[in-house]
Amino acid sequence: MTVLLTPAPPPEAISATATTPGMTAEPTVLLAQAGTASDLGPECAGAVLILQATFTDPDRQRGFWDAVVPLDLLLSSAPGMIRRFSFIDGPTINLIALWRSVDDAKAFAESREHQAAVHDLYRQRWQYTHFAALWEMASNHGRIVFCDQCDAVTPIVERTCPGCGAPFQDPYLRAETGP
Repeated sequence: MTVLLTPAPPPEAISATATTPGMTAEPTVLLAQAGTASDLGPECAGAVLILQATFTDPDRQRGFWDAVVPLDLLLSSAPGMIRRFSFIDGPTINLIALWRSVDDAKAFAESREHQAAVHDLYRQRWQYTHFAALWEMASNHGRIVFCDQCDAVTPIVERTCPGCGAPFQDPYLRAETGP
């Protein structure tokens, strides 16, 4: 049976990043949140949202987080939200969110709670810099499986390998739905 690993670069790969111009390996905090459509892989995203912020004042930064935490709760039940990742990169905080569609992402952005948070952002100036953009997916080749039991290469939607019959392990399927 296939066992999925939690990937981390081996120490020698991390060390090698020092030789690649512009590449660094930094410790960070990663916040990952599953949405209502979290059983879908990235190939099902019709839209990608990117947010970026920097801060210069600890009290304003706390105000930002005080506003974000209740929005996270709403986001967990937002229709069409697949998943999101927030991470620190030096002085910036970044968010990448995968949505089923642009309309789903816009519906959340237009919610009363989100609109109030944006209003407060401008009124209270929580951030030093702020960036938000929503892209509609232009193309993708779907997610494929390179079977670890045989030589087959198969779209993950097939759920089992046509070459050897091994079931595919999909990290995005909820436990109760199985492979």
